[in-house]
Amino acid sequence: MAEHAPYRLPHTVVPRRYELEIAPDLPAAVFTGRASVEIQVVDGVREFILNAVNLTLEDVVLRSAGARALSGRISYREADEQVVLSWPEMVKPGLYTLSLRFDGRLGSDLRGFYRTTVTDPGKTPVTIASTQCEATDARRVFPCWDEPDFKAVFAVTLVIDPALTGLSNAREVASELDDAGRRRLTFADTMPMSTYLVALVVGPFELTPPVMMDQVPVRIAARAAFRHLTDFAEETAVDTLRFFQNYFGIPCPADKMDHVAIPEFAAGAMENLGCVTYREEALLIDRDHASQMELLQVAGVIAHETAHMWFGDLVTMRWWNGLWLNEAFATFMQILASDALHPEWDVWTSFGSGRAYALAVDGLASTRPIEYPVGPPSESWGMFDVLTYEKGAAVLRMMEQYLGPEIFRNGIREYLQRHRYGNTETGDLWDALEASSGQPVREVMDSWVLQGGYPLVRAEWNIQRHEIELSQRPFRYQGEGSGNWQVPIVLGVRRNGGTSESVHVMLGQQPLRISVPADTAWVTANQGSWGFYRVAYSQTLWDRLVEALGEMTALERLGLAEDVWAAVLAREAPLAMAVALWRTFVTERDPDVWSAVSRHLAVIDKVADPQGQIALQALIQEIGRPVFDAVGWEAVPGEDGRQGRLRAILVRLLGTAGADQKVRREAGERFAAHVSHGAAIAPDLLTAVVSVVASTGSLAEWDMIYQEFKTASTPQDEKRYLYALADFVTPDLVARTLKLYRSDEVRIQDGTYVLGRCLANRHAASETWAMIERDWNEILEKYPQFMMPALIEPVATIVEEALADRTASWLQGHPMEDVARQVAQTLEFQAIHRGFAHRVAGDLSSVLGGAS
Repeated sequence: MAEHAPYRLPHTVVPRRYELEIAPDLPAAVFTGRASVEIQVVDGVREFILNAVNLTLEDVVLRSAGARALSGRISYREADEQVVLSWPEMVKPGLYTLSLRFDGRLGSDLRGFYRTTVTDPGKTPVTIASTQCEATDARRVFPCWDEPDFKAVFAVTLVIDPALTGLSNAREVASELDDAGRRRLTFADTMPMSTYLVALVVGPFELTPPVMMDQVPVRIAARAAFRHLTDFAEETAVDTLRFFQNYFGIPCPADKMDHVAIPEFAAGAMENLGCVTYREEALLIDRDHASQMELLQVAGVIAHETAHMWFGDLVTMRWWNGLWLNEAFATFMQILASDALHPEWDVWTSFGSGRAYALAVDGLASTRPIEYPVGPPSESWGMFDVLTYEKGAAVLRMMEQYLGPEIFRNGIREYLQRHRYGNTETGDLWDALEASSGQPVREVMDSWVLQGGYPLVRAEWNIQRHEIELSQRPFRYQGEGSGNWQVPIVLGVRRNGGTSESVHVMLGQQPLRISVPADTAWVTANQGSWGFYRVAYSQTLWDRLVEALGEMTALERLGLAEDVWAAVLAREAPLAMAVALWRTFVTERDPDVWSAVSRHLAVIDKVADPQGQIALQALIQEIGRPVFDAVGWEAVPGEDGRQGRLRAILVRLLGTAGADQKVRREAGERFAAHVSHGAAIAPDLLTAVVSVVASTGSLAEWDMIYQEFKTASTPQDEKRYLYALADFVTPDLVARTLKLYRSDEVRIQDGTYVLGRCLANRHAASETWAMIERDWNEILEKYPQFMMPALIEPVATIVEEALADRTASWLQGHPMEDVARQVAQTLEFQAIHRGFAHRVAGDLSSVLGGAS
């Protein structure tokens, strides 16, 4: 990255410590501020260049010991989001204090310093102001050097209405009333940190009493109506903090840990040092009335953000091209911590679903390397995707399993110790892992991080020579890929006597031949399914694996199902091969395996003609009914908690695409009883039941679900019922849902997601798309571009010719620069699914109805 690029700041002036005093006026939606910044001038200059957006600066003064004060002239470079402070004489190298005043507006676009007003369940309006500074929106809050490697100490003072609570990154050290009756809250100095981590939160919050984790107080902040939903978050926040302090061997870098629930929040959460902000449903939950997946999601987000205190906050990327390592490592660590704290959840298998989506996206021609050059900061938005989070975490897990967990952890500890309070490049981590392992980590990981895609590993079994031959080529759904990988393969060999062994090999460009015992029963070329690659097995190996499904881990079976489905879409295998595998799952009891099968069947549901629909319904009932009959509607004493998830997946599959009338009738009766007189529905089952009811419901059911949304007492219930309204199929109810979704009853944070769900409903897609075209400009004005993928991605499964052409043409003619890659990937997926639809047209009923 060239230092002189106009969007980059020169390093001639470096901030060391900011003193910020900010006074928000929530009713007027404005704020004023004062800044006193200790700076070091490295080279003599006549002007300072900082970042500022939508701020008005005044009274700019530069002081140093023994020299007269200089008044600065202010000019703005709006296109570059910069402000230039010019001085009447050359400013020599040395230490100075820059002081200035500024003011701005509290926005409503969920970035910078923004304001939101929501209505509590008790119909009381609540107004809150909070910040979201990542990636480059601290410059909307105060003038600053808004790049990750300009780390500085922050000393914040908030001046607020005394009836409100104010929070920032560090502990409160003083509180006093000023002459105007406003409260001045002074916070301690932070460690040196990047501007994107600055947090300001003001509102009528209630805080839980601090729970001490070593020397760090942990609190949960929520609006009063949700104060009773903080217990699980508090327990999880303390447990994950303890886990990470032990894992990293370094105390928490923050002097306190506040976890704050914000009613309007564009992302899931944000790792501000010591003051982590969340969507309400990502933090607040009623553990006694929540599903296992809802609990897992809350625990996972808390763990993810807590891991960032070390990986991201303590040690930070130098520029936005390194963002992937922050997010991938936090994703990896959230699963590691969740698995340690809740082994009963089997979260590594659940992660298989996220990894499967990453493999799908990474099989496109429009994929990208995990790390790639980032120019203007706006380009960093393209990194907040599945390739950064899930693929990044998957390749880290692959390397951890290959090196060994303890060796991997030792390398991580060395990396953090060596670079604490600093900024790094990706290679710094590889250096630390090489030092701890003695392995060529950089060579291996560069092949995964610096090029897009992944290999298809071909596994052949030469039974006569007792050898497995492995080779690789790039996997692509369409066309020819390119690239070569250093593939850390763990070969799993099962012998006829039941014993197993693992063989670790590194597959490069040349094929490998590995000797196996003469009494080998079967072999997997991705033991544990930790490798981020697909496997194509010879027929002999495949047949043996299918016979041995019950001896594999659930994640291995999930990997097989995903690889076969990918091969079908890529024209590498016939659909009949996937159908044959699905028919073996009548004895499958893992919810994540069934979740994968359900996703694949949902694609078929989108492309099927009327006869194909009938055949698909029969197939779903054939393979799903025996499993559902075994687990039933009700949990049994001592049941594995994950069986509740399986039950829900089967109810939704059978009751929607499967058109199982018994399931539909029972779901309707249970939901009616639940609404009319509070009959309990198991938390794991409730979302599935509501979805089935909506997909077959009338106006009466729409009204019931809408009322449940309006009277929801938890964030999870509110989301459950709001999203379910997208599943109705009749034109009048689709129109009613779209009207609701475009109204102020739906928060900005949810808008693109619910509209996207409507677009994913094949009965509502045409009307939804017509509305999107009609209101396109209003939608872009209301929602930041980085939120648009949730709205656009369902286009991928629209295959009806006229509507598919229309959506593709519109998106190509209305480019969105910040999410251009996600749009290209969506249209490529659409082409893949359209190709699949053409291939199976007319034959689908015979393939799905083939002999079992």
